[in-house]
Amino acid sequence: MTTTTTHARATPVAATAESPRPAAGRIADEERFRASYARHRTAIWRFLGRRLGDDDLAEDLTSEVFVVAWRRRHDAPADELPWLYGVARRVLSNDRRAARVEAERQRALAHQLTVEPSSRPSPLDAPSTSDAVATALAALSERDREVLLLAAWEELTPRELATALGCRPNTARVRLHRARKHFIALLDDHHPTLTEGPHA
Repeated sequence: MTTTTTHARATPVAATAESPRPAAGRIADEERFRASYARHRTAIWRFLGRRLGDDDLAEDLTSEVFVVAWRRRHDAPADELPWLYGVARRVLSNDRRAARVEAERQRALAHQLTVEPSSRPSPLDAPSTSDAVATALAALSERDREVLLLAAWEELTPRELATALGCRPNTARVRLHRARKHFIALLDDHHPTLTEGPHA
């Protein structure tokens, strides 16, 4: 008699086939991976959900992120979360459903992203302001938009940004600085009062 075992929302450890490894080593890997999954699963789900606005699709892709993370577990640094964001970025870009949904999501970003929220007020409740922010954000290159969102939504430091983006910390700082300048310039075209004051 054949029995079938199903795993509902389980840690995706057993989802891949690979070469054998000594039992003790594999058990240690699994324990570390399960701990990582417990710590970071919600952050990865939020990362995907913010960009997709679709909880079910975010759930599917979260599982895929951790399947990839399990396969590449020996590449993971001690500070895993920024690295997992990098894995999630690649999963997101490679999924056609996600690409379509993410494109439709762009206009919803207006209420969640500001340029320098701590240095000046931004009356984002005004429809014209929201439109200007959404238009400026959508006009950015994908490269600039993603570094801004990682900094604004995930609140990553330049060093963490570097891990997520796969570059050096100095490069991450430069990319973030340039993305902010591009965003401010685009925003100024549509709503000059939002960009009054000094810019770093």
